[in-house]
Parts: sequence; C-alpha cells; structure tokens
Amino acid sequence: MDVPLRVPLIAGETTASYLARTAAANALTHSELLRALQPGRRTRTPALRTAAAEVYVSPASLRLLADLVRRPVDQLARALPHLRTGHLLQDDTPLVRTAAWPRNAGQTPLPGCPLCMEEGAWLVSFGRRWTPCGCGRRWLIGDLGGYLVDTTPLPDLARALLRHRALVHRLGPAGDALVADAHQVALWWWVHRRQVGGDTWLRREDALGMPKGRRKTAPAVVYPETIALAEAMWAWEQRRHRPGANSHVWLEQVAEKLKVPGLARVLGPRREGVPLARWLAQHTAVPHGRGHRAAAAGEGVGAEGRWARLPDAHRWPAEPGLFQAGSCLSWVYGKPLTSGEV
Repeated sequence: MDVPLRVPLIAGETTASYLARTAAANALTHSELLRALQPGRRTRTPALRTAAAEVYVSPASLRLLADLVRRPVDQLARALPHLRTGHLLQDDTPLVRTAAWPRNAGQTPLPGCPLCMEEGAWLVSFGRRWTPCGCGRRWLIGDLGGYLVDTTPLPDLARALLRHRALVHRLGPAGDALVADAHQVALWWWVHRRQVGGDTWLRREDALGMPKGRRKTAPAVVYPETIALAEAMWAWEQRRHRPGANSHVWLEQVAEKLKVPGLARVLGPRREGVPLARWLAQHTAVPHGRGHRAAAAGEGVGAEGRWARLPDAHRWPAEPGLFQAGSCLSWVYGKPLTSGEV
C-alpha cells in the first residue's frame, strides 16, 4: 500500500482518528488502511466511526503502521496514547480490533479544536468530560457524542484559562484538583437556578449563541467563578492545617468575594452553601498537634508537598494538564441531585 502523505501528529489523539485522517489524506478508505495493518486476515472490517469507537492494534500491526507512515514506533506511541505498551493487543501476529467507547461520563473522546488541529480530529479524554482548548477560543466537550463551544465572544473565559494555568503552574496537580472541586460546586449552583451566577451566567449563555443548548454550555459558562472559588479553596487548604482554622470565617470571605451572602448559610430557602458544606466536610480543619500526612507540608516543598495537603479522596492525575485531576465531590452533572449526583 502506498501512503505518500503523512498527516501531522496530534498529542493525545485517538488511534481511530489518526488512521481516519491518514486514510482521507491518501484517498484510501478506512477499511483499506485497517486491512493493511493485518495482512492475510479475511476478517470483516467495519466502517470506522471515529467518534464512537477506538482502534487497537498488536505490536506487529504497530510496526506495520510505522512503516506505512514512515515514523518511528516510539514517536507514534508518544503522540497516540492507545499505541503505548499497556494498550496494545496481546498477540504476536498483526491484529486490529475496534471497540466502542464506554458510555460513562468522561470516557468518550473529545472533539479536537478545528482552529489548532486538523478538522475532524478526536482526542482521548483521560477521564475528562470537557476542557478548554489551549488557544482559549473553544471548549471541547465529550458529552452527547462530542461537540465544541465557540467561546470567542467571552474574553472572561480566556482570562479564566490563564488563571487556571497559573494556579496549576504554581501548585501543580493540587491546583487542578481544586479547580475540579470548584467546578462541581459551580455546576451545582447552575443547576439550582443559577444560584450564584444569576444574570451574569445568563448573559454569557446568550453570548455563546446556543439558546436551545444552555445546559450544553454551562461547563464553560461557570468557568470564571470556578477559578475564583478554586483560588479561595487553596487559601483554606493552607489555613485548615494551622491552629484556630475556622471554616465559617472562610465561608464568609468566599461569600464576600463572590458577592453572594447566602453562601455562608447552609440552611434557608436557597441553600447556596450546601455544596461548599459538603466540600468542607472532606476538607476539614486539622486539630492542632494531630499527625497528618500534610502536617509538615508547605507550599515551598514542591507539587508533591502541596498535593499532600489535600484529603485522601483526591487521586493524583494520570496525565498532566487542565481538568485532568478528579474531584472529591461525587455528583455528576446531568444526573439527579437527589441521588448525590448532578
């Protein structure tokens, strides 16, 4: 098979997406390219739906692909996560298999940004349901089959991206974990009739131009308040390990920062403080003198020391980047809050 044109590698791309782009650039069908990676096999090769399924190959097929596109195996594996050792099929012969993506939240691929990548590219989610593109002009969302949100009309979202990066640069993955927690809280507020953002969030939704898809844009709409809250959460992480830490004082400061007095009240008709109360139940003040994994940890001891300040419910992310760390809050946006999920 002749594959004269090499498409550019995209970091984090799905194997199916890379193969589809390679086939399209060389006037090949998906089936032709997949058959070339397992010569001699007469198995049926289904149509390749890049948003719905991933392609997995054996080491022998990976070497055939490397020869076809004239790239070293290790270069392909660095860019395409599912060509790495732990994801290769355990077979000594050339073998290709396709598998549908799991339908669980955060398992489906993210659409690539058409401003920064070739149009039609798809990225491995690494557990993320969404993330802003590095260019600051698109949000990549894997829900509902995958879609993009054009955030160009809202510079506030680009400013939030810069603050998110700065927080992760300063704190390491701990900063991203706190953003994940704050995002959970902000989405709770959005679901409860925009308890905090109010008219500001409505104006942002209108600016994004998806009037019938307000729920689809909510993860991006709440981003600025998410980052402001994450910064405040880090202040509490530092404070809760010191004598005299008072969570109610911190709540009042957050309420003043976000200009929502109700945040300091858990009870009441609107109950804006409920998600923060649940967060504080896991990020409790540490009794003075009690041994704790972070008792001696300080901001100057590196990313690991700052991570040690977080509760055990947080897990170190498998990949670097934004929205890679999970939250300690269990609700899932899009599901009923009554079951502990959003």
